[in-house]
Amino acid sequence: MINNGKFVISLDFELHWGFFDNRPLDDCRQQLSNINVVIDKLLYLSHLYNVSITFATVGKMFAKDKSEALKYLPRRKPNYKNTALNAYKLLNNISEDDQKFYFAQELIKKIETEKLHEICTHTFCHYYCYEIGQSIEDFKEDLMSAIAIAKDSGIATKSIVFPRNQVKESYLQVCEDLGIETYRGNCWFNFSNNARKLKLKEYGLVTLRVLDTYFNISGSNTFTLDTYNSKYSKLINIPASRFLRPYNSQLKFMEKLKINRVKKSMTKAAKRNEVYHLWWHPHNFANNIEENFKNFSDILKHYNSLKDRYNFESITMQKIGDEFRNS
Repeated sequence: MINNGKFVISLDFELHWGFFDNRPLDDCRQQLSNINVVIDKLLYLSHLYNVSITFATVGKMFAKDKSEALKYLPRRKPNYKNTALNAYKLLNNISEDDQKFYFAQELIKKIETEKLHEICTHTFCHYYCYEIGQSIEDFKEDLMSAIAIAKDSGIATKSIVFPRNQVKESYLQVCEDLGIETYRGNCWFNFSNNARKLKLKEYGLVTLRVLDTYFNISGSNTFTLDTYNSKYSKLINIPASRFLRPYNSQLKFMEKLKINRVKKSMTKAAKRNEVYHLWWHPHNFANNIEENFKNFSDILKHYNSLKDRYNFESITMQKIGDEFRNS
């Protein structure tokens, strides 16, 4: 049993690997050019409020450049039916000038130096577990490459965030076998397969999620870890509670509703000794930087008040998994 409420933040750190299949680089150069600014601001505010962040990082980004990334290629690669998802084809075509949009060795070192944070894996090639044309053997090889490149950077990989939240139950044993100890699962409302259960098309579930950003449709999504894990669990599930949507100028009159929705859930978790797990991508903050960080600052100020009043605690995925496992 965990004796106080926990605040978990996990960020899917991807650069262009995370969305190259649906947004060409020319459409997002400026956004990705701002990632250094975003990481610096995240590190400054997390240090100011003593808040820990789990950075789920695509394995290729540990390389200093394309030539180094090529040394860690897995022996098996997914052969997606949707060829637009082929990250290896993209790797071969990255120009010298564009490497900064794909590799982040220095940024990763800067994050690791802070010691507050955890750097975990987001697979090697931003792997899609639900796609046709890949297999569990392909996934294992990919994850082995991700673990190896992190290890050579002095980082032990203990947690995983599955790209696009495609958590495939049968693949979890592979994670456990390779030394992964925690993963970010899905609360029911965030899982695409629930579209079928709710008799909704995918766009219907997306619409509900957007509305839920501002209005209480799904509830607080706070939880206790024993709801999702037994005391015999070796691989601990730490489900996502909420995606923190970036600032939207067309909906700016609703920003206060969005942030208050987060704050209320945090308060509930603090009062009831539960977990609240917030996530997003660094590149989500790379447009409208001032507005996004104003929102994040408001959340951290609220965390600070909950810490003082209820002993609410910021914690990484790995550390909360360790605490649960040892309790």
